[in-house]
Amino acid sequence: MKKTDDTKLYRYFSIITLIIAIILALISYYSILIVEPKVKELLSMSDNINDNYKEAYIELKNPQLFAGYNNYDAIARPIESIKKNFNNKIDNNEEFEINDKIYLSILLERRMLGSRLGRNTMIFFLMLSALGFVFCLYEIKQKKTRSID
Repeated sequence: MKKTDDTKLYRYFSIITLIIAIILALISYYSILIVEPKVKELLSMSDNINDNYKEAYIELKNPQLFAGYNNYDAIARPIESIKKNFNNKIDNNEEFEINDKIYLSILLERRMLGSRLGRNTMIFFLMLSALGFVFCLYEIKQKKTRSID
């Protein structure tokens, strides 16, 4: 009985899942290493609150890949009204206040949860890629032992 050679299948599967993992890593770690610390710093500053909070909101306005505000869940529902309120403030040139920090912290928390989910998904795809490479190596080894026989 002829055994099929799945080496190419495993190789392509591993490469594709590795590329997906790299893309997820770039997106997640950009948020974890650059955006989130910047927003935390802006929220912790006590001087020039209006400009700092406005800049923090602009950073948080477009969510991280897995932290979409349009997703229907218990946390996302109030975020729609927060975004509408802050968008109106920016459009009407209204001042951001110290109490807005609470709402900006909610947006930041949502972004942090999304970037952690992206990081965990990246790890999952890395494990899939490694598993595919292991099966590929096993298939190559089996192919060599069959050719010897």
